[in-house]
Amino acid sequence: MKEKVKLAGFALWLLSLAILLTIYLAWILYPLENHWLKLASLRGLTDRQLLHNFSQLMNYLTLPWVTKLKMSDFPSSADGLAHFRDVKHLFHLDQAVFLLGLVPSWLYLKRQLRTKSLWLSSRLFVGLAVLPVLLGLLAFLIGFDQFFTLFHHLLFPGATNWLFNPYTDPIIWVLPEDYFLHCFILFFLLYEIIMLGLFWLGKRSLKAYRNEHYRNN
Repeated sequence: MKEKVKLAGFALWLLSLAILLTIYLAWILYPLENHWLKLASLRGLTDRQLLHNFSQLMNYLTLPWVTKLKMSDFPSSADGLAHFRDVKHLFHLDQAVFLLGLVPSWLYLKRQLRTKSLWLSSRLFVGLAVLPVLLGLLAFLIGFDQFFTLFHHLLFPGATNWLFNPYTDPIIWVLPEDYFLHCFILFFLLYEIIMLGLFWLGKRSLKAYRNEHYRNN
C-alpha cells in the first residue's frame, strides 16, 4: 500500500512537471505565435508592446508576489480579473505540487533505478501515456472548440467569467484559440516524452535485473 501511494505521488508530480514545462515554454514561444498569427497588428501594437503586455500577464499568473494584474495596453473587466485570478491559483497549485514533490520524487526514482525495479511500473507509464491520446481523440471527434469549453467547465465549475467579451477584455484578441491549441499540443508532446522516457528506463531496468539474476544463478 505504501509503495502504491508513493507511485501515485510520483505520477502526480510527473503531471505537474509537464504542466509547469508547458506554462513556461508557452511563455517563451509566444513571440513565435505573434509572428505566425500577426497578433500585434490586430490591436495596432508593435511586437515589443504586445510582448510586454503578455509578460505582465504571465508575471501575474506565475509569480506569487505579483498580486495585481495591470497590462499597459489591455484593460480588464471585473469578470476578466476574476478569471485570471482563478488561473493564477491553479498555476500556483501546480507550482506547489511540483516543489513539494521534487525531492521525494527524485529519491523515489533514484531508488527505483538503483534497485532495478522501475520496470514494475512500466504498465502504469504506458497507461498514463495512453490517456492523453484518448483525450486528443475526443478533441478531434468533438472539435477543439467544444473540447476547450468542456475543459473550462471541468476546471472552473459553475463559472462563466472565462467567456471573455472582447470589448471589455480585449486581451482575448491576442490570446486566440489557435494559441491554446498549440499549448495543448505542447503539453501532449512533453507529457508523452516524459512517460515514454520512463517506460524506456523501465525496460532498461528490466534488462539489467534479468542480467543480474542470470549472473547470480
